[in-house]
Amino acid sequence: MSNLARKQTRHGGAASRESTVSAFLPYTRHIDDTTIATKDGYLFQVIALDGIAFETADQSTLNHLKAVRNTLWRSIASSRHALYHHIIRRKVSDYPHSNYVGFCAELDRRWAKKLAEKQLFVNDLYLTVVRRSLTGSVGAADTIARLLSSAGNRTALAAQRKADLKALNEATDNVIGSLAKYGARRLGVYAPESGSDSGVTHSEVLEFLSYLVNHEHRPVRLPRMPLDAYLPYKRPLFGHETLELRGASRDDTLFGATLSIKEYGPGTGAGMLDALLRLPHELVITQTFAFVEKQKSLEALQQAGRIMDTAEDAAVSQREQLLIAADDLVGGRIHFGEHHLSCLVKGKNEAELDRAVSDCVAHLTDLGLIAVREDLNHEACFWAQMPGNFSFIARKATLSSANFAGFASFHNFPRGKATGNHWGDCVTLLETTSGTPYAFNFHHGDLGNFTVIGPSGTGKTVVLTFLMAQAQRFDPFSVFFDKDRGAEVFIRAIGGQYSVIRPGHPTGFNPLQLPDTPVNRAFLRDWLAELVRPMDSTPLTSTDLRLIADAVDANFQTGRQNRRLGVLQELFQGHERPSTESLAARLKPWWGAGERAWLFDNDNDALQFDQRTTGFDLTFILDDAVGRTPTMMYLFHRVDQILTGQKAIIFIDEGWKALDHPAFEERIKDWLKTIRKRNGVLGFGSQSAKDALSSRIGDSIIEQSPTQIFMPNHKADRAAYCEGFGLTLEEYKTVRELSDTSRCFLIKHGTHSVIARLDLSGEDDLLAVLSGREETVGLLDQIRAEVGDDPTDWLPLFHQRRHS
Repeated sequence: MSNLARKQTRHGGAASRESTVSAFLPYTRHIDDTTIATKDGYLFQVIALDGIAFETADQSTLNHLKAVRNTLWRSIASSRHALYHHIIRRKVSDYPHSNYVGFCAELDRRWAKKLAEKQLFVNDLYLTVVRRSLTGSVGAADTIARLLSSAGNRTALAAQRKADLKALNEATDNVIGSLAKYGARRLGVYAPESGSDSGVTHSEVLEFLSYLVNHEHRPVRLPRMPLDAYLPYKRPLFGHETLELRGASRDDTLFGATLSIKEYGPGTGAGMLDALLRLPHELVITQTFAFVEKQKSLEALQQAGRIMDTAEDAAVSQREQLLIAADDLVGGRIHFGEHHLSCLVKGKNEAELDRAVSDCVAHLTDLGLIAVREDLNHEACFWAQMPGNFSFIARKATLSSANFAGFASFHNFPRGKATGNHWGDCVTLLETTSGTPYAFNFHHGDLGNFTVIGPSGTGKTVVLTFLMAQAQRFDPFSVFFDKDRGAEVFIRAIGGQYSVIRPGHPTGFNPLQLPDTPVNRAFLRDWLAELVRPMDSTPLTSTDLRLIADAVDANFQTGRQNRRLGVLQELFQGHERPSTESLAARLKPWWGAGERAWLFDNDNDALQFDQRTTGFDLTFILDDAVGRTPTMMYLFHRVDQILTGQKAIIFIDEGWKALDHPAFEERIKDWLKTIRKRNGVLGFGSQSAKDALSSRIGDSIIEQSPTQIFMPNHKADRAAYCEGFGLTLEEYKTVRELSDTSRCFLIKHGTHSVIARLDLSGEDDLLAVLSGREETVGLLDQIRAEVGDDPTDWLPLFHQRRHS
């Protein structure tokens, strides 16, 4: 119905240039923690919204949400209600610094610098619900009564104010409930718990209003003086087309220009203004929607039809739209209101401002909207941004609630959660493709398991080691099960220890030397059973299990130096007949001169987790179907013992393959559910989504991993990604269409998803550490042989020789 909008223009009574700013502000005071009163007797409350992620949402979902918003607007439709919707796009520079050391400190410093150079923006969304005075002759009488109030009238007015406040609270509650999935919350008052203002009451509502007046984001105390005099601290100067907002210092100057909609397009879809949410400029988009009584709207539609008849207008489609609109109005499917939209674009200087105006006009034109840069109406448009300042609205049009549901979509880009997470601050701050910051966390609530899926060459290792480096702010125990030694340089660079499990090279593992505890005895029984399991996977007999249990008991009755597999083999031989299928025969490959003796038949158990970070390269053992399971059983048993409540991160590259065995199925399923109680995080990586899903534990890992990272993959299988991992069609398309060299990836966290970018271009030294290659790992081996394992000794030489 927007193409039938009835334009109305009037210059909203802007006062002389010498008038104080307070003369243009309608606010008087807080009448309670959440409600502001105006000079005209209006009341309003402000709702802040996180918004809903739209970038990777299916269009059908967005269309459905638009229809739901239309239903919401109809539910509160009353000529006494009006809505203001503000989008404040502003620059941010907050970065979660931490006390890193060594390589992690250097990485953090360079990443913070890169983000600072990017000029990141956030989109703050607000919805103001206004309870207006009565309209028409009744409203005029009400206004006169307010001005000439006597004691009796004051009592009646107080009763009316109480009724209005009740109606406003009900309407706002309705809106907040309906917009719960948008993160809607009513703004109120608060008292900081620390700092110079500790215990002093502040107002979130006044902080919002202060930004509209002064265009600066800062805390605002609750005052004892009238709000119209308290809020402004900058002076607006209005030129022909340009606003200059001056602060106290000479450098505190901002330039602005206002764009208004002159002509609306033929229709409104879901997310009409989404393109403006990506612009690299600061701006404030203001919309009002003041509901009009149904009868008045119907008369206006009928009048428009009569005008077309008189003019013998042959526009058949417009006649049909008028009839449809009238039918929808009478049927209660839409409601009408007076709509106004302006965009205040800002710049540090006039040249920057002109570029920003050009960008905004071009984007609005692409949306089918004809925008004009205000000149004569410029000052009125500035004051019209303030909730309650209806008299300053210079351009308005009659639109339907369905149209407004398209303009006020509350779409946004997820920001993540910067503070107040399970481990405190976020892991790191990432850049999104929309130029907004994203506070990344492993945890959603108290569950922090995650997956990383992506083919080789897409930057998976860089993303993973970067996140592990940033997570060192929590000083966690970290265990990294690696593949192809891709993370070795990084692990050693942060002071960690790293072991390569290589065939024929003793690992230093000897599980038989574990301390004597009931848990370790139970483990050894299961572990030995795996060593001697028949090749055809037939179950062990009860006799076999009894002999294994006896062998474990006997093991702990001997000295530590005698706890070797060869000794157990002798015990087996003494209790069974010689046979190729005897336990002794099946144990033979694992000790002495056996082909897998290098794995566990070692003089001393050298496996220690005495460093904060420990890495293992599993490249060779992953392809050893026989040796893989007992090796992972021992490693996981030892890792399980360090999960004592202190923060811990365990990552397993190609974890589905490493643990795809009946011996792990129930244990991993249980561990995935209980690791959060032990303050741990478990991560899995894979080059293939299909491989992950085909694993015995694949479904459990996906179900218990609230954070999923998907690298670009133009060969991504739709069934695996959509049905297996639960991606929407748009999310799947994003994974397929992202370039391998884009440095972008999709993060799906809880209920939202976002396209993030980790752009470390130009940081060759960082990249060489974060992702090892065959030649750099070989260089590392040479240098460590010369100077040892201390990264302060080998890392400078590593970079020097790489560049030589």
